[in-house]
Amino acid sequence: MKTYRLFSLRVFEGHENGVTQKNIPIENGLIIDVEDGGKKWLVDAVFEETEDFSPVEGQTLLIEVVITSKNNYPATMVVDVKKITTLSTKKSFLFEGHMAINRDEIIELILQGIVEEGISGTDLLNEFKKRKGERGEAMQRIVDNIYKQVQSQGKITRATQ
Repeated sequence: MKTYRLFSLRVFEGHENGVTQKNIPIENGLIIDVEDGGKKWLVDAVFEETEDFSPVEGQTLLIEVVITSKNNYPATMVVDVKKITTLSTKKSFLFEGHMAINRDEIIELILQGIVEEGISGTDLLNEFKKRKGERGEAMQRIVDNIYKQVQSQGKITRATQ
């Protein structure tokens, strides 16, 4: 098993006009690569529940996590809320899930979009660096599609209760 410090956590929520991200201010957290061949990951995050976000055990969510520092590339995961532990002032949430899309797939989609626009040479490299850093429109389309796929399988439930 490999363990990493959780730097940030975002939850994706579906709406009529697509999917939006909600930043969850975490106090502490870990991400564990179970390395079981099934690509299972565990995320343990300590944060304060709010009216906007109060997960319940058994709930399935689409999340985005960053490990160690803000400079690392975010990972998008489909997770189930496995256990909630009440601490003195906050709660610890144990999520179990798998990667919805990996970094290489995202990079390939970004590059494919640039090539389809006819950009080449040094302009291609500059545009790729820009889009990879901003994760804009292309990433939003990817997340929208993942969310719809997971929701159509009846797996995703609303993040707000």
